[in-house]
Amino acid sequence: MHFKDKSINDFIDELSSSSPVPGGGGAAAVSASLSTALSNMVFNLTVNKKAFASVSENEKDTVFAAMEYCKKKTEDFLSFIDKDGEAFSSLMLAYKLPKDTEENLTIRQEQIQSGLQNAMLVPLNLAKELVAVMEHIKTAAMYGNTNVISDAGVSAILAYASIESSILNVMVNLKFIESDDTNQIKEDCSNLLKKAEELKKVIMTLVYEKL
Repeated sequence: MHFKDKSINDFIDELSSSSPVPGGGGAAAVSASLSTALSNMVFNLTVNKKAFASVSENEKDTVFAAMEYCKKKTEDFLSFIDKDGEAFSSLMLAYKLPKDTEENLTIRQEQIQSGLQNAMLVPLNLAKELVAVMEHIKTAAMYGNTNVISDAGVSAILAYASIESSILNVMVNLKFIESDDTNQIKEDCSNLLKKAEELKKVIMTLVYEKL
């Protein structure tokens, strides 16, 4: 059974157990899905209100596009729970490979490096997708029903938490990766976090102005 198909109680039980999967990466994926689900709730409680009828057609198109995007990402992000778990499990298997001969040592090292790359890319991709999502959360904060505007704020907070969590998971794997790209990836992570911080600040300003 996929983690996304488990009950909330079962998932929390497994998260708190001695098993390393699911872990921080899975928790970040859940946070990401909760974020987009909340924004979608704001959109759903906005588009059928009289006040929304007064906005321009271009603005309506922007809202509906953001609504559709968040709806899709809510499901997509849940798949990252299993992606993260599978990447971690594959890496652990690589560490268990035999190292009794030079040939086996070489194979083991290659598999470890491949596993580290995959374990790093899963959270990096999640962080990248979430920064794009925050642009749509901003739309929820701009046009959302003021009665649920706080939920747009919570959505932004959850998205930011998931981004920072994902970057932590990138960095913990990156330090073991033997590649010329590591400095570029560090810079990419720094830029992602900076952009997320800027978006969160803008969104929260919009939210607090409407409370």
